[in-house]
Amino acid sequence: MRLKSFGDSFIFGSDLADAVAISGNLFAPSQQTWPAHLARYLGYSYECFARPGAGNLQIAEQILNQIPTDQESLFVISWSWIDRFDHWGQINNFSNWINNNQWQTISPGDTTKIAKFYYRELHSEYQDKLTTLMSIRLIIDVLQQKGIPFVMTCMDDLLFDQRWHVTPAVIDLQEYVKPHMTTFEGQSFLEWSRSQGYPETAAWHPLEQAHSAAGDYMIKVFDKQKTNGPTQ
Repeated sequence: MRLKSFGDSFIFGSDLADAVAISGNLFAPSQQTWPAHLARYLGYSYECFARPGAGNLQIAEQILNQIPTDQESLFVISWSWIDRFDHWGQINNFSNWINNNQWQTISPGDTTKIAKFYYRELHSEYQDKLTTLMSIRLIIDVLQQKGIPFVMTCMDDLLFDQRWHVTPAVIDLQEYVKPHMTTFEGQSFLEWSRSQGYPETAAWHPLEQAHSAAGDYMIKVFDKQKTNGPTQ
């Protein structure tokens, strides 16, 4: 059996001592993240498909790429902040890399012209909620259809907010998706790490102590819940 993890820098393990970004945009993810701890406990091999800075469309695509060839794996998925915008396009700093195209992601803190234009003219919280929830529902349905067990978490509480920017479509998707989300005592990994007082970097990345404790927590959760349906 294998454990395959998907997400952004929090699953990749950015700022952990053994995480490496290699030239050519190839990555060596950390083996000290909480999904890696869970894999060792289960006696599974570990494969990480997370990418630092990834948005949720990119995460969903990575999952879908793995499903057709998968054999006996547990998928561990951490959805990112909903206001990250993934787009597929040309890059200038690598040659002959997927025909000179790859995923790129912008976020509200970016200062590039394209990011400023997007968040000024095109961005909306409603679209973020709708498109992210649609992606998550698709992944839940496909994984269940294929009989692939999964554990799913998310970083952004806005995903389930119903005070603003909601419609019946969004509410229905929220109610469908939420039972499948595993939390850290009702919090995201980052919120939980902070509540426990674990150290983190200036980039908000919890360090090895937090990941080890989160791995122990998820081991207890994993032993209690079914991984192919709503959390218990």
